[in-house]
Amino acid sequence: MRLPFFPLHVVLFPHLPLPLHIFEERYRAMTRDLLADGSPYAGRFVINNVGDDEPLPARAVGTVAEVRRAERFADGRWALVVVGAERVALGEVDRSGPYALVEVEPLPESVGDVKAAGELLPQVQAALDAYLDTVKRFVASTASVGRESQEITDVAASLDQVLKPIKLPDDPLAASYAVAGVLQIELSRKQQLLELPDGASRLQSELSLLRREARLLADGAMPPVSRDDLTYHPN
Repeated sequence: MRLPFFPLHVVLFPHLPLPLHIFEERYRAMTRDLLADGSPYAGRFVINNVGDDEPLPARAVGTVAEVRRAERFADGRWALVVVGAERVALGEVDRSGPYALVEVEPLPESVGDVKAAGELLPQVQAALDAYLDTVKRFVASTASVGRESQEITDVAASLDQVLKPIKLPDDPLAASYAVAGVLQIELSRKQQLLELPDGASRLQSELSLLRREARLLADGAMPPVSRDDLTYHPN
């Protein structure tokens, strides 16, 4: 299967949404073709965590994105909302046209060790709850330095809206992608999570990462987070 290729420094996980601002001419052309009547691509393209024109690493993995909402501005730019559809192995890239095309092969989706996944789910839920609580405390304490009490109250209210409790799905595979989207970690680590072969192994890695990140935040080992960063999308 051959699909349009959108290299982007982001990791998109299956089932999760991602807003995109399309402004570069070649990707405007790609979007027009994606949404054209009778398009062979049917609103689907591939996102991979590489820069423009960078060579793909060996055994690269990306995600098929499906366009769910599209708005075109008067100057030709686009605002898209896409959702991750499936993981794919990436093959040869053809850059001869107005935008790149890439050969892809769907990767199998599996829960993996069903018993282990079932045992991991409540542990990951507890670790996620603790992680989000720690993030909230960390950001509130950082934002409170040198601020008036009303500003601190406003920040706390913003945090309550952004960092609401998350109830993970009962499906371990879907839960593994949900956690991956929430975790605020380096893109290289997110890419590693995307590439793991099954839900159980992904949940196991996420359990370690959630506990690690919560410890770092509790110890003040993470850089300060500005109030403007509170709207940062999980992906």
